[in-house]
Amino acid sequence: MSQHPGTEEPLVGEVRFRVPLPIVIPVMALFTIALFTIVFSRVLLSIPHEAATIVAIAIAANILGACAFIALRPRAGAATLIELAAVVIYPLIIGVAVAALNIGEEAPAAPPGAEAPPAAAAENTIVASGFSFDTHALELKGPSVQFTFDNQDVAAHNFAIYKSKVDGPLKKDPLFTGDEVAAGSSTTYDIKLPPPGKYYFQCDIHPNMNGSLTVK
Repeated sequence: MSQHPGTEEPLVGEVRFRVPLPIVIPVMALFTIALFTIVFSRVLLSIPHEAATIVAIAIAANILGACAFIALRPRAGAATLIELAAVVIYPLIIGVAVAALNIGEEAPAAPPGAEAPPAAAAENTIVASGFSFDTHALELKGPSVQFTFDNQDVAAHNFAIYKSKVDGPLKKDPLFTGDEVAAGSSTTYDIKLPPPGKYYFQCDIHPNMNGSLTVK
């Protein structure tokens, strides 16, 4: 029995799939939009408010411009469409870079009422300026020390040591009382320090100028 030329037997086990484009295309579009929205929102939340506003406006303007270009040139080639996509997302790339480098981030502010830690004074030195000492925490090593008092203020001050914060304002039983130092002057006290422990120092003329002293 002869077979007609060009006639072929169907492939055994051949399976053909038909993609339901009316369903797949909307699903893929929704997936793409959702992915872009999530990434976009994460980037905007990771950068300063001013930068986030600029990035959002830039991307919106680029999307509108790209849509207008495609509407005017519906037969644009694939290369042109790729270039448009790059133009649309470049602000997003800049936002990612800003978030990664922490550009524009400010140091967190201290909570209201929180006091900054006292600054460490230069060794065996204290400075008075603006009716305040330059430190509220001193450390001195006994049993005696030469202590420099630099008065850069507009009024006279002195330096005195007491057992506690209670004794200071009352000027009760001072452990050391330094002479007054005129405005714009400095002096060096020879102080015989008390035993190691925690003490209190102040200006006897302006008791609001005070701090803690640690003797080691």
